[in-house]
Amino acid sequence: MNMTQGSKSIAIGAAVVVAAISALVTMAVWTAPTRGALRCYTQMLGAANAEDVEAIRQLCSIRYVANHSFKVAPEGGIVGFPRNIHKNFKAWRSGPNVWLCPTNRVGPVYQFVNEVGSWRFDGPVGTLNPGNVFTAFADEGAAASANH
Repeated sequence: MNMTQGSKSIAIGAAVVVAAISALVTMAVWTAPTRGALRCYTQMLGAANAEDVEAIRQLCSIRYVANHSFKVAPEGGIVGFPRNIHKNFKAWRSGPNVWLCPTNRVGPVYQFVNEVGSWRFDGPVGTLNPGNVFTAFADEGAAASANH
């Protein structure tokens, strides 16, 4: 079978399109947990800034809700909840969970868990220090420190 130059170009073009679509689908599936946790975090920011305690409660894990109280802060927002995110934030997977450092890559790290098909805030798990060194809080049962 002899292919013409036009049919070769079409075949190559089709292969490139299929490869690009496959790469896009793979990337979407691979980053879905992190994007879900970030979606939850941005919803939390809106709820905290609106001082909507019930909305915050619905965005938290069952464990977190059972162990924490929620109240409006005198200076605005909700006590214990961040109210912004830095443009240089860092988010990464830690086992089945997602960890987020919403500051300029140095500061508190929050955990998000997947419960009942959606990502939920599960509280702080440690701090991210200069040099990209994570230090876990002792009560979280994680290792004392790990590099990420």
